Amino acid sequence: MKRLDILYRGPLASCNYGCEYCPFGKRKDSREQLATDRDQWERFTDRVATLRDLETGILVTPWGEALIRKWYQQGLARLSHLPHVTRVAAQTNLSCSLEWLADANPERLALWCTYHPEWTSLEDFIAQTALLDAAGVQYSV
Repeated sequence: MKRLDILYRGPLASCNYGCEYCPFGKRKDSREQLATDRDQWERFTDRVATLRDLETGILVTPWGEALIRKWYQQGLARLSHLPHVTRVAAQTNLSCSLEWLADANPERLALWCTYHPEWTSLEDFIAQTALLDAAGVQYSV
């Protein structure tokens, strides 16, 4: 089987954190921009589902925080169950609820977590990583 590795970076350009060094925390996407982002993400996940003859790996690195959006959570969970998707990983600040992980395949999902001490306490961040451990999801910090 041929292999395809995809770096997905859609139009999302806002973050729920406001780090001084980062331009994305200073932006707020409009409802129209979020609707466009959702549409493009859903079209992407639908397209990946059709690539059954390609062993596929996906890294989602948005220009902002995607996992506070339900459509990213649902899409990552869906992609993690596709038999031809060997890995789906996403960059996140871990500020979202992690309840959606119950719908994901922990053997195929991975998270690239970034710690921002000016926006969350170390204790809260570690509590989130403990939930990842409990769910069996691989992650890096």
